[in-house]
Amino acid sequence: MMEGPVRAVFGFTARGMTRSVKGWLFGLLLVLPWAAALLLRLLIWKGVQVPMGGVTLYGILVLAYVTGFLVPIATLFFGTSLVADEVEGGTLPYLFGRPLRREKIFLAKVAAMTAVLAAGCWLSILGTYLLSMSIDGAGALGREAGTLLGDLATTALAVAAYGALFAFLGLAMKKPLFWGLIIGFGWENLVAWLPGFLKRLTLLFHLHTLLPHSAAPQGVVQQMLASSESRVIALAFLLVYTALFLGLGCVLIRRMEASAAEREEG
Repeated sequence: MMEGPVRAVFGFTARGMTRSVKGWLFGLLLVLPWAAALLLRLLIWKGVQVPMGGVTLYGILVLAYVTGFLVPIATLFFGTSLVADEVEGGTLPYLFGRPLRREKIFLAKVAAMTAVLAAGCWLSILGTYLLSMSIDGAGALGREAGTLLGDLATTALAVAAYGALFAFLGLAMKKPLFWGLIIGFGWENLVAWLPGFLKRLTLLFHLHTLLPHSAAPQGVVQQMLASSESRVIALAFLLVYTALFLGLGCVLIRRMEASAAEREEG
């Protein structure tokens, strides 16, 4: 159970996310995969020969859109602004005036961001699954239930890892959005697909390993996700990365407190 002040920070952050312009834009991004699935259904209904079934479409949308674009872009914009918005809005002194350690405030805000974004991504995946799998018949809904659960779990871990990374950047960098774009869509989405050792330094490579589509590399999606890493190692890497970024964020938030105190004494 969360203590009262932590719960208040968690709730305040979650409400602010859902009521902001960024929250509405995130909501629009959530439904784009549904449009792709509906378009495929329309083409099939019109008698157009489509070279992919519902299972393939669903796998590509989860791989390329949800984990490759939606999670990084959402955590980038919300994560880098967790504390920056408080600074720009002049509410940081009020936030720091709560009877809570600075680290708990930071972790409560990150937890709220993770919960909201993970719930939104789950909603997007569930809708995509229902619309895509029904193309192959009602039986496909039950056959791929294990894949769905694996995708939901992996996506939640992706939100936690990317959220911790970008929340740390929001504290560490003067232009966190700029550097976040370079890391999220330069380093992550380019290096993760290259052969060699460097891709193991990306979050996306380990997330690809965990996606259940890669269990038997036979189709298009499976070949794209083929990996030489075990899922246990991938999970360990992601957990370590997440803990590392959260730990560094806690260190930086403590230093913010010390700097403020030094200015007041001066």
